[in-house]
Amino acid sequence: MRIVKGFTLIESVVAIVIMGFAMVTLTSFLYPQIERSAASQYQTRAVTLGQSMLSQILARGFDHWSDFDGGSVRCGEAALVTNPSNPTNSCTVTDAFGRDILETDPESFNDVDDYIGCWKGTNASSCAGSPEDYPEYDLMDILGNDSSDQYKNFTVLVTTRYVDSSSFEEVSAITTMKKITLLIQAGKWGDYTFIGYRGNY
Repeated sequence: MRIVKGFTLIESVVAIVIMGFAMVTLTSFLYPQIERSAASQYQTRAVTLGQSMLSQILARGFDHWSDFDGGSVRCGEAALVTNPSNPTNSCTVTDAFGRDILETDPESFNDVDDYIGCWKGTNASSCAGSPEDYPEYDLMDILGNDSSDQYKNFTVLVTTRYVDSSSFEEVSAITTMKKITLLIQAGKWGDYTFIGYRGNY
């Protein structure tokens, strides 16, 4: 009589069950690590988007009524020649911040408060947390090209306020300094805030 060596059916089933538990345990430890690795990618993309938009905004003039041909006339100062639309040469009041009628895309924006609003990427949720009167736009680059597909699921809330030039506290009066705040929302990966200041010079 020949003796057959090998695993019995019961031994095989027990081995499969033990391997199954081991795989479940291993997967439960690895899954959070995989999910956390995506967070750094979203943080990097948020930083890239924030720096790009803030640079784009800060490259614009302080105010719509500023002189864009060398800065010889600043809003809020006495001017030898006045604009018939703004005879006192005053800066824009906070309630009037936003795009002007003929400014349709970032290429035509001329001052920092033109960017106020909610800028959305493809598949982004609604502009949660933005005031109801905030306009909504697709994300665009400085030339007006659509870049919403590059930043899927991202929204950027842009606000502009006057600040005191020495304390940097927000004020309601017109001053020589504006604070531009970008709140970048990356869904479940968090919110990222960027702040820049533009002086009237």
